[in-house]
Amino acid sequence: MKSTPLESSTGRLSSSSNPIKRLTQGDFTQRFGRFLICRRIYSLLQARRQRLNPDFYKKRLKIASDSMFDGVSLDKCVQQLRHEGVGFGLHLSPSMVKEIYQYAMQTACIEPESDDEFFIEEVIRNGRRRGEHPVLRALVRDVMNCEAIQKITQDPLLLQIVKNYLGYWPNQITQHLTWSLVSDLREPEIRQSYPPTNFHYDIAGYNFMTAYFYITDVNADSGAHVMIKGSHQKKPLYMTLAAGRQSDKAVLNYYGQDNQLIIEGESGFGFVQDPSCIHRVISPVKADRLLLQIRYS
Repeated sequence: MKSTPLESSTGRLSSSSNPIKRLTQGDFTQRFGRFLICRRIYSLLQARRQRLNPDFYKKRLKIASDSMFDGVSLDKCVQQLRHEGVGFGLHLSPSMVKEIYQYAMQTACIEPESDDEFFIEEVIRNGRRRGEHPVLRALVRDVMNCEAIQKITQDPLLLQIVKNYLGYWPNQITQHLTWSLVSDLREPEIRQSYPPTNFHYDIAGYNFMTAYFYITDVNADSGAHVMIKGSHQKKPLYMTLAAGRQSDKAVLNYYGQDNQLIIEGESGFGFVQDPSCIHRVISPVKADRLLLQIRYS
């Protein structure tokens, strides 16, 4: 993971299991970024601030002159984002996918909250490293050393989608290249050890959105992303106060099965999402998933 040097982020979530403590002890982004009205106010303030010196905020992003994404309707994508919390139409070329995949294979990884480096080929078929230690998620290091990821980060169409949705040029961009691995652990153990396999929503700043790209083929057996359409704008109070794990039953009872969207796609498939919507990853059972995320806040 690496942060583009725009503005530093101090955002860290309180890990308390008590939702009231999470609200009062977390940093300001956690306290207020969960509320839709606060995100909208922040966007208005940022837009006003950037109007005072628009060239400065745009130039520091080092936006490329030409987009790699052909045939994408900017207005349609942003409209989908506003209405459902997700927008489609992005796709990486096979050469870009190959470059990112090879980088992930040749670059050291770490597990979350660990500095112990390893290469993905060290993880054998049952999701265990060195024959014993189970590995559910591997974070590829130094992702901005990959030229293809740099180009995606600076793509003009993608950044314009971000600008139109958030209402301002992003102040921070972070890149994440993550393996989700097939494991021989039971589903309850996976859900306990790999929190994103549970329904949750993200608080990644005062306002934020994310671009996702599947670098491997992804379906329901290989780590599909699941989201609840429209949940970025509507949550019951108890879910608003608890960004962490939500039970499948509670989420589907409230929103209905019809609003659950399982996002599958071939390698190169991309989409943008407001990650304040409720979402999760299906733990892969047949093939590992490699996912590129670019977060804007």
